[in-house]
Amino acid sequence: MIKRMTQKAIENYLDLTLIEAFDVITSNKDPWPNSFKSQKKINFIQQLMDYFQEREEYERCAKLLKLQKKLKDGLENNK
Repeated sequence: MIKRMTQKAIENYLDLTLIEAFDVITSNKDPWPNSFKSQKKINFIQQLMDYFQEREEYERCAKLLKLQKKLKDGLENNK
């Protein structure tokens, strides 16, 4: 019983953390640490999209996809 409750608490914490990460990176501010290069940002966004896709939260996926595309376009333009 306690193990199941602990697992549920961990899952809830993970959900809240990833939702918070989504809110931060889709805000109007530049939330990225200086050490995050474009490819690292793209990979992080992809992991968030995978997470939200599993939960069928497609509106969040669409916002993340736009952000990811913008980063990829920036990489292409810098070549």
